[in-house]
Amino acid sequence: MDWKLDSRHPIGLFDSGVGGFTVLKELKHILPNEQFIYFGDTRNLPYGDKSPEIIHNWATNSIKFLLRLKVKAIVVACNISSSVLTKEELTAIPVPVFTLIEYGAKRAVEVTRLKKVGVLATMATVQTRSYERVLSSLDNGIEVVQSACPKFVPMIESGKLATKEIEATVREYLTPITESGADAIIYGCSHYPLLSRVIEKYVNGAVLIDPAVEVAKAVKEKLSEIPALRTDPPHPDVFFVSKITENFLSTAKTFLGQDISGHTLEWIVNE
Repeated sequence: MDWKLDSRHPIGLFDSGVGGFTVLKELKHILPNEQFIYFGDTRNLPYGDKSPEIIHNWATNSIKFLLRLKVKAIVVACNISSSVLTKEELTAIPVPVFTLIEYGAKRAVEVTRLKKVGVLATMATVQTRSYERVLSSLDNGIEVVQSACPKFVPMIESGKLATKEIEATVREYLTPITESGADAIIYGCSHYPLLSRVIEKYVNGAVLIDPAVEVAKAVKEKLSEIPALRTDPPHPDVFFVSKITENFLSTAKTFLGQDISGHTLEWIVNE
């Protein structure tokens, strides 16, 4: 398929809910002239307890939706969606596509000195062993310790970011990683940096890696190379959700510093 990349076109990204805001924030920081279209599949969250087949179908639909909106690049701002899409599928998409797992793993390999890397992720991402495969492909001497965190996304999506329950849950999920001696820990879900203030207390000196930071750098590098960077002032960002929730709007206001109530549309992409 012939697809002409236009620098004036927006960058698209998608996630199950507000987690992708951590990616969007980094993208806006490093690419201030770009316009972004965000899709949050809030109607179907959390993704972490769904089957890989269902998530694959939803991820594919989300990509098709963004392509219909004429985006010039797509960021899969969801780790579990990244883990179920094959290289062949990603290569076939007519615009550059960026996934969190690849860039998070690369940074972990650069950072670790003890060759022990921890991964905080959803149950579904842990089960796919995607981080293990990518880290091993980069350095087969690295030991990977994964910890599934099924309670994190529901807590974040409900707005519970500073409670005793969160503190106890963070300690519980981090224990197997810190006890292993890992000196690098990857946020294996884009939601988790929203808990960074609590998580940082319990990492026992390990370096926390946010794949969103690495992805933002990669997007800028690729669009510079094409070239397809926008130089004109951008249009306002546009947000689509499969179900508008108060937490989605309030998190955007507190975390992104944006009142998106006038720029958010409800659109069902995944039945």
